[in-house]
Amino acid sequence: MFKCYQNGCSSVTRMSVQELPEYADPSLIDKALGVLSNNDGCIVARTAQLKALGVAMGTPAFKVMDQVERGEIILRSSNYALYGDMSSRFMSVLEQFSPKLEVYSIDEAFVDLSGFPEDSLHARGLDMKQRVFQWTGLPIGVGISTTKTLAKLANYAAKKFPATGGVVDLTNPVRQQRLMTITPVGEVWGVGRRIGKRLEAAGIHTAAQLANANRQWIKKQFSVVLERTVCELQGEYCIPWEEGGSANKHQIMCSRSFGHRVTTKQELHAALASFICRACEKLRKQKQYSREAILFIRTDPFKDNLPQTGRSLKLMAPSPTSDSSVWLQQLTPALDVLFQEGYEYKKAGFALMDLCSGQGFQGDLLAAASTHENTRMMSVLDAINQRFGSQTLRPASVGFESQQWHMNRQALSPCYTTQWRDIIRVRV
Repeated sequence: MFKCYQNGCSSVTRMSVQELPEYADPSLIDKALGVLSNNDGCIVARTAQLKALGVAMGTPAFKVMDQVERGEIILRSSNYALYGDMSSRFMSVLEQFSPKLEVYSIDEAFVDLSGFPEDSLHARGLDMKQRVFQWTGLPIGVGISTTKTLAKLANYAAKKFPATGGVVDLTNPVRQQRLMTITPVGEVWGVGRRIGKRLEAAGIHTAAQLANANRQWIKKQFSVVLERTVCELQGEYCIPWEEGGSANKHQIMCSRSFGHRVTTKQELHAALASFICRACEKLRKQKQYSREAILFIRTDPFKDNLPQTGRSLKLMAPSPTSDSSVWLQQLTPALDVLFQEGYEYKKAGFALMDLCSGQGFQGDLLAAASTHENTRMMSVLDAINQRFGSQTLRPASVGFESQQWHMNRQALSPCYTTQWRDIIRVRV
């Protein structure tokens, strides 16, 4: 999705991929395809073809297995390695069009095209769309308008109406009003399902009616956030440009539902050790540090016939650190406190809190050495794993073989771009 908005004499364009990363496999294009949640539970992403079959978001996988067996529907397990790599490639293509890029999510970004003539934006959007597809195989939609919210609306039209060719220029006020008149209020960026129902109860059913609503009334009845949405629909720039998105994060969470219920402390230890390593790897990638973390374990709340529990524990480091070993040293005593015999655990997680940069944080004056001085060792570990594959080098506590707690991913697509064994072979 590509979007453009203007503020005074500057113009900002943003683009995002809204299609499924599974399109790295050309054979899946134009198929009724769905991506499953962790442990192949529910459908969390759908192609237009799957939506046309009436399959709703969140549908349990077992409910459509008959259609899968008949070949009407294709399901794929979540493949985070593939998605992350394809997202990185997508963003790198966008960076060739502008030095200013705001990564909004794994499949969407904002690109600043200040200085480009307005009459060239549509052509530039087409160029981006073509290059992204040629270099990554990812089809994208493009929306252009004068604010972020209107640009989102333009992208909605690019996806909704095939005649647009996937590129919609919504900078013209007349076209803005025309599209808002036929767009349900629930399709407006920032209007969730619950707020949408409240707006409809108040007689606001379309984006145009929301744009014409009294700002003060919206702020009083709903929130200042929705007021900003109204301002954006009216063409007033309100949502600021966010640079260095990862640096603005205040928390990193790594958690998973287990493929099978876990009953031993050893398995929980291996799972949480893996989560700690992954969370700290993300922390180092963002060049940040943390001195506070939360560890939690819990049973399956949907199994009423089993005893239930959920416990968490706060961990502290002597000073802000990105060293995995600092938290791994605290894992065994933490599990001694958290773990209880007789329970079947379904989920666990590790969260790093109160993140900070490498400058200006308060260290431990009484410690012999600051914990963040292990940066060289962690850098070597990350470099090896980046070169030879994730988890090539890891603490022994993580384990060496597939374990019960690993996710069920029976329909996992190949890791075309991150595993040597999965590289596509071309025979001439």
